[in-house]
Amino acid sequence: MVSESVVTVPRLVISLDFELHWGVFDHLRLDGPGRKYFDRTRELIPITLRRFADHGVAATWATVGMLFARDREDLLAAVPDVRPAYRNAALNPYALLDGVGRDESEDPYHYAPSLIQAIIDTPRQEMASHTFSHFYCLERGATAESFAADLRAARQLALANFGVELTSLVYPRNQSHFTEVAAAAGFTSYRGNPPAWFWQAANGEDTGSAQKAVRLLDHYLPLSGPSTGHPEGGSPDLANLPASRFLRPYLPRLDGYGGQHLKLRRILSEMTAAAETGRTYHLWWHPHNLATDPVKNMAALDAVLRHFSRLRERHGMESVTMQELSHARQ
Repeated sequence: MVSESVVTVPRLVISLDFELHWGVFDHLRLDGPGRKYFDRTRELIPITLRRFADHGVAATWATVGMLFARDREDLLAAVPDVRPAYRNAALNPYALLDGVGRDESEDPYHYAPSLIQAIIDTPRQEMASHTFSHFYCLERGATAESFAADLRAARQLALANFGVELTSLVYPRNQSHFTEVAAAAGFTSYRGNPPAWFWQAANGEDTGSAQKAVRLLDHYLPLSGPSTGHPEGGSPDLANLPASRFLRPYLPRLDGYGGQHLKLRRILSEMTAAAETGRTYHLWWHPHNLATDPVKNMAALDAVLRHFSRLRERHGMESVTMQELSHARQ
């Protein structure tokens, strides 16, 4: 455990799980509405980057490795020889490869080099890994060997195509496992789960409806207790930078009746508590979350960014990437 004297400056960490269709292919079809959804997602990413730049906010973009490919030939060449053999075949992303388009212009749902370059070109943004194939470490059929091959593929493609060395890791669906494999692959930090029992890592089969319901309610009501803290120990080579809160997108059936106010009040009050006590607040979301209702979701993001600006002025709160925070714990 890191001593509290190591990190005394209050810090805001923002991490985004950048996936496009690779992250939701098992439950979201690329039909007309699905394509429009990801078209909106792509439009909102440059807007989000401008918001970050305007507020001087750093962010870590944990990106699925397949999105780094420039074309189909590039993607197929990067695919690892050892792949997960999930018991649930619906989770296998490699089954999609036969239908993937030629490049980003033909298939903007499975390639994203232009968006990755825009992130790299924006100040204070860190490119990180969301694994190569949106790898599920806790699903039946995942192995340490296939995970190691997946991480190698992600890091090699990012380095080859963009000259970026990925050192921060976000586990898909927060299934943090095989941490020794991640450390051996060259990662220095990962985003862990909040300490409450209902936020602990689990696979889809083992996450029951009661746990999901409590997770949902925790965004509105303080069920999990304090969500601010210092970087957790993890291991000497791999820092655990636990999440504090998910910036949940607007849900009309809940948020249209006061829920949006409750969610934002919870986040802003937690940010304030972190700023006043010299602690860290780690907020995360997926870029595609903002596309469910761009007006309301971007308004929520603007509220968070304005509040951070106030906390920076009043309490000296800093905005840092996962990589910067992991360095601060050393």
